[in-house]
This record gives sequence, structure tokens and C-alpha cells, in this order.
Amino acid sequence: MSVVSMLAQHADMAVQNLHVAGSMVTDVALHGRLALEHASNDFVVLAQAATDGDITVDEFRERLDNVVQEEQLGWLTAAGKYFIGIFQEGGKVFAGFVTGIIPTLVVLMTAFYAVTELVGEQRVHGLARGAGRIALTRYTVLPVLAVFFLTNPMAYTFGSFLEEKHKPAFYDAAVSYVHPPLGLFPHVNPGEYFVWGGILVALLELERNGSVASGYHIQVAIWYALVGLVVILLKGILTERITAFMARRQGVEL
Repeated sequence: MSVVSMLAQHADMAVQNLHVAGSMVTDVALHGRLALEHASNDFVVLAQAATDGDITVDEFRERLDNVVQEEQLGWLTAAGKYFIGIFQEGGKVFAGFVTGIIPTLVVLMTAFYAVTELVGEQRVHGLARGAGRIALTRYTVLPVLAVFFLTNPMAYTFGSFLEEKHKPAFYDAAVSYVHPPLGLFPHVNPGEYFVWGGILVALLELERNGSVASGYHIQVAIWYALVGLVVILLKGILTERITAFMARRQGVEL
């Protein structure tokens, strides 16, 4: 075989090797692009180090195992992150209450206690006695007056103006109305403001996003109080009937 033929043959083999090398480079580029799209940053850094020849095959394998283990434990890290994140968000809401609603509550409570003192306890008690005469006002006006002026839990003392047979029903109505007016009068039950506060936070977020009209939380607060008024009337009448039935059944005179 002549030297020219040998050179031609080696040149042909070199060309073939270049094609193979080109295919390998293409595959590496493809896998690199997929890694950038779907893998984590650790995989990308590790692949770059292997390409540059900075690490050996054994080191590459060891680091790859470590990365795989970290990826497997990643869901635990994410779960812990979101778990503590819930409480961090709660802390932010509480901080907002400290700088927003709590001072308002203090001022409201002071103002309404002052109104009660100015009106006079005897006049307030007179209104309570008058409201307790008929069922309609006994389970609507009387609980509203009690919750508004005395707040929770002192509101239940208004039951002392009623007959024994009406006291259980009044308590049922009053205890059911310490939450509905929180959107309008948060002073009535500041210790349980979170009942309305959770709804309020969601409504304000919807208003900021434009999902509902601005001021929508005020409408919800009004409807909350009105629906609560209807509910306590029904509960009061029903509890009064149940009390009378149980008293007759047990031979108790109220």
C-alpha cells in the first residue's frame, strides 16, 4: 500500500471520527439543554465541572449520588418551608392587628363603656325589661342591647330581667350573637375577633386583586349581622319551646 493510499485511508477515518465526535457533542448539548430546563442548579454545576475536566470520574459519581440524595430529600425541605411559612404569615397578620385593629378596639370599648355610663345603668336596664316582654324583641332587641352595651361575656347578665322559663332561650340567642356583629362593632367580642378577622383578610385580598368590588367587606359585614339577627330569633323561639317541653316532661315548674 502506497503512502498516499495510507494517508487517504487515515484521512477518511479521521473524517468519520469527526462525524462521531460531532454527534457526541450534539447529544451533550441536547442533554445539557434538558438539564438546564428540568434539573436543579446542583446538576448544572456538576455537569459543567465534569465537562471542564475539573473532576475525575469517581468524584463525578460521588457528587452525583450526593445530588440525587439531596433531590430525594428536597420534598422534606419544601414541606418544612411551607409549614413554617404558615406561621410566618400568621405572625404578619398578628403584627397588622397590633398596629391596626387592637388600638381601634381599645378606643371603641372605651367609647361604648362611656356611653353606657352616660345613659345610665337604670335606663339601660329599663330598656332590657321592656324588650323582654314579647318573644320578637326578647330574642332580637334584648340580645343586641346586651351584646352592644355589656359585650361578651357580661351580656348574659341581661337574662336576670326575664322569667326563668325564658332564660335558657335568651342565653342561646345572646351567645349566638357575639360573633355576627364583629364586622361592624368589634368591641362586642374582641377576644374572638379572629372569627371575623379570617374572613376579612380574605375579602381584602380579593378586593386588592379586583376579584370583588372595593368595599365589599362592608356589605358582607352588614349581611352577617342581619342574618345573625334572624338566626337568633329562630333559635330563641325554638329553645323556648324545647325548654317548656323538657320542663313538662320532667315535672319542673318554671
